[in-house]
Amino acid sequence: MSFSSLPMSSNYNSKTILKKIASQRGFGLIELLVSISIIALVSAVIMTKQSAFNGAVLLRNQAYEVAFDLRQAQLLAVSGTDNGATNVSQQYGVYFTTASRNSYIIFHDIDGDGMYDAGEQIGKTGIIDSRFQIRNLSYINNAGNNISEIYLHATFKRPNFDGIFRRGIGNGVPLIGSTVYIDIAKVGDNNNGAGDVRRIEITSTGQISVVTY
Repeated sequence: MSFSSLPMSSNYNSKTILKKIASQRGFGLIELLVSISIIALVSAVIMTKQSAFNGAVLLRNQAYEVAFDLRQAQLLAVSGTDNGATNVSQQYGVYFTTASRNSYIIFHDIDGDGMYDAGEQIGKTGIIDSRFQIRNLSYINNAGNNISEIYLHATFKRPNFDGIFRRGIGNGVPLIGSTVYIDIAKVGDNNNGAGDVRRIEITSTGQISVVTY
């Protein structure tokens, strides 16, 4: 708006003219910078939350993959699959160790000792995504305490779905009537807050579930 376009009237004094000119100006530099800062802040918050959400989904999926392999071993045992052998134990299981946090072994317990032994592996080694790891293996003892373990063998045997657990190596130690846990977490994440860990729980009755720990 130019001064010449304003009506030359007594109603328009100099203050009125300045107010009209000011009301029609665009964004100033400071206003523009503030707007950009707000947009950048909101975008950063959205991206952070999206990244955290994606990480939680991937962690959950990884835990379910491990649980699925446990279920597969359970079904192999109950179905009576002999893996091509005869007169051998119909016991199958999965072996975990925190000495190898990114893998686990599905095995056919040929000698029926409830432990993984060399030569008993079937199929490929179970692989955990390099972004995640087995954080902890544990079980509930007779006193009701949660005890961490380095070596854990979870097996299943016909005719039912019950879980049979042993800890350690060599002859191992049976965990009768216990519940065992395999905790999966992000690599480098040592927090114990909700959502950081997915726990695979196996009961002595053979129930397999994944929970947020």
